[in-house]
Amino acid sequence: MKITRLRVAELRRFREPFEITGFAPGLNVFAAPNESGKSTLVRAIRAAFFERHRSSGAEDLRPWGDSAAAPTVELDFTLGGSDYRLVKSFLQKKRCELVAGARRWEGAEAEDHLAELLGFEYALKGASGQKHWGIPGLLWVEQGTTQAIAEPVEHAAAHLQRALNASLGEVAATGGDEVLDRVRLLRRELLTATGRPTGALAEAQRAAEDSAARVAETEAAVHRHAEQVDRLKRLRDEHEAETREAPWKALREQLAQAETALATADGLQREHDAAAATLRQADGLAGLLRQQIADEGQRQQQLATRETTRAAAQRRHEAATGTEAAARQALAAAETRFAAARAALALARQEQTRAQLGRDLAAARQAADTAAAALERARAEATRATALHREADTLAVPPAELKTLRQHSQRLHELGIRQDAVATRLAFELQADAGVALDGAPLVGQGERRLTQAATLSLPGGTITVVPGGEDLAALVREHDRLADDRAALLQRLGLASADEAEARAAAHALKSREAETARQALALLAPQGLDTLEAELSRAQARRAEAEQALAALPPAPEAAPPAVAAAEAESAAAEQARADAARQAEARQRERATAEAEHQAAEREHQALAAALAAPERAEAQRRQQLALADAQAQQAAAQARLEAVQTRIAAVRADILRQDVERLRRSADEAERAHRARELEVARLAAELAAVGAQGLDEQLAGERAAADHAARRRDELQRRADALDLLATKLDARRQALTRRLQAPLQKHLDHYASLLFPAGRLEVGESLRPEVLARPGHRGEERGAFETLSFGAREQLGLVCRLAYADLLREAGRPTLVILDDALVHTDAERLERMKRIVFDASQRHQLLVFSCHPAQWRDLGVPVRRLDTAG
Repeated sequence: MKITRLRVAELRRFREPFEITGFAPGLNVFAAPNESGKSTLVRAIRAAFFERHRSSGAEDLRPWGDSAAAPTVELDFTLGGSDYRLVKSFLQKKRCELVAGARRWEGAEAEDHLAELLGFEYALKGASGQKHWGIPGLLWVEQGTTQAIAEPVEHAAAHLQRALNASLGEVAATGGDEVLDRVRLLRRELLTATGRPTGALAEAQRAAEDSAARVAETEAAVHRHAEQVDRLKRLRDEHEAETREAPWKALREQLAQAETALATADGLQREHDAAAATLRQADGLAGLLRQQIADEGQRQQQLATRETTRAAAQRRHEAATGTEAAARQALAAAETRFAAARAALALARQEQTRAQLGRDLAAARQAADTAAAALERARAEATRATALHREADTLAVPPAELKTLRQHSQRLHELGIRQDAVATRLAFELQADAGVALDGAPLVGQGERRLTQAATLSLPGGTITVVPGGEDLAALVREHDRLADDRAALLQRLGLASADEAEARAAAHALKSREAETARQALALLAPQGLDTLEAELSRAQARRAEAEQALAALPPAPEAAPPAVAAAEAESAAAEQARADAARQAEARQRERATAEAEHQAAEREHQALAAALAAPERAEAQRRQQLALADAQAQQAAAQARLEAVQTRIAAVRADILRQDVERLRRSADEAERAHRARELEVARLAAELAAVGAQGLDEQLAGERAAADHAARRRDELQRRADALDLLATKLDARRQALTRRLQAPLQKHLDHYASLLFPAGRLEVGESLRPEVLARPGHRGEERGAFETLSFGAREQLGLVCRLAYADLLREAGRPTLVILDDALVHTDAERLERMKRIVFDASQRHQLLVFSCHPAQWRDLGVPVRRLDTAG
């Protein structure tokens, strides 16, 4: 396969049409800086082949910000001696057309024909993925994926196996592999894939380990039994000695003595508390009497102070009365100003309302006219939507039957492919006068026929009957005929001539439905809540207009003189109101000040009179004499209480009650602990005696002998299974080596191409592939002989280089099998050093002698020595 022309339009950064012509049949190098569209062109080629034209997976092809774009790709290419032109558009104008000479395919038929030609498939739903790309997915390398070879090979494995003309499945069907599978099955019963024990062998190892553990446990039990006998004797001797001595009794007697001494000390503390309370009472009484005597001396001084206070309060009262009168006059003036401002504001607002009503009337008239026009347009769209729905209904094809028709067509196409795949291929190369005919039709020249049913080959000396396939092919033919009859019957029932006509009817129905939906959406925009709502809005607009006219007529006549502006009137009214409020607050404050001054004057007068009367009372001198006598008595009681308290404190200091309390606690704990330890030792003696009695009845010596016998048996069983596992492992290894040798012979054609390229990259090196046809091991000379490294353990750059080598080897293999090849490299080998790059360019140039290679790079200098022009994308056409 060779591309000769590429044209894209409305695709990502290529908003305007962009075309590349003049592709060479071998190597083609295109260079441009980053973000210039190299990967976009590779994506366009992939989309042209891999994406269904109706798929939503092509959304990434849309230019940024252009929702009306229809990304389009045109490709001219040659394949199998025929020239093809592919035109595919996505998103807004979905179509696909494939032309080869006089033949023409459209839509899904064109896409399925492409997939059959190139060896890939389409996703059943959604965007295409790597698992669908087959051979192109292996040979068309995306940016940054050269080293990722495993998955592309897996998805193209079936095509590569056919190219080898044998599959690994045939190897697995031999009698030798049946033996290998049986040996592997028996080995898996005893060993895992990594050689670890499993199944019966693992169980035998566990049983041997458990038996050995039980022997060790029984031996330990015998040892523990002897130790416990010695311990029981020692505990019994200690218990009998402690029972005789009873140390807790002496501790209880010492505890009783300590508690008696502590009770005596607690009595001294109560006596101390009583003496302290008596002293506090005497101190309080003496202090109270001293304060009363001092208060009598201060009253004469208080009388002069109250006289001064009374005179000052009278002066403040007189001043406050004058200030209150002035504040009331200011309040009256503010009230007058506020009334005038309110009248002016009412007149200004009346005229403002008149102007606003005039504006409302104009707006209501405009709203009524607008509502009437909208209602008229909405009624027209409703009529149009109804008509379009009727037209769509006449074109409708029942969805279930259309789906069945599509399924029949798809199944018939698949059956045709399967028939072609299993049909007998009759290739011929005859002279014009050979006299050979197939079912009466002469065969001349070079060609090929696919036979799906019995045919007669006429030769000059007789005839040959060719019966292809077998029951499978016959079943395919019968199913194909049955489905063709079912599709014809369904078309007849629907009154349609072909499936294409059904699709056309469905497309016309969808178009009319969309037009009807557009009309419905227009109606929804004009009348979101329905025509009744628009009519109600029109009625409300007309009602608002009438209300505005009525309100304007109800206003009183305009004044002769123009009133002040509302803002000025409101400002004056607010200022007047604020002034009135300030004046009212001032008047209220002055009134409170006058009332306060009056109350203070009256209170000062009463206090002065009361104190003067108290000082002039005749019994005042007798009360002072009694207070002096009471003070002397209280001081004597205070001295006696202090002496008694000091004596009790001296006795308490000598006793040390805190130490006595510690002695009581210490002796109580000691006695309790002595009794607890005695009881615990008694229980321990009883427990040990019971345990020893029980163990003695178990027969530990006999049990130990039985466990040792069981351990010997388990060890013999383990060793027997281990020998069987080792034998099976060895046999499987040898059989597998034999099978791999046979597989390598089957893979020899692919290995030949790999050796060709690998020797150019690594002199004397060899890249080996596994059963899955993926590269597995790189072998090359080293300082200590041959070095072998797994492919996945190599560096990123080495995997990138070998990934390209593998793809070129696959391409050579496919070419030998007559399969189409085209190699696309998008910024490959970017992680390759200068020395390796020179070798890789030799490999690329060598491959270009057999395949068409499209190389896209942002490093043009790297590719100038390959004997072909490096074309810049801006001049590629």
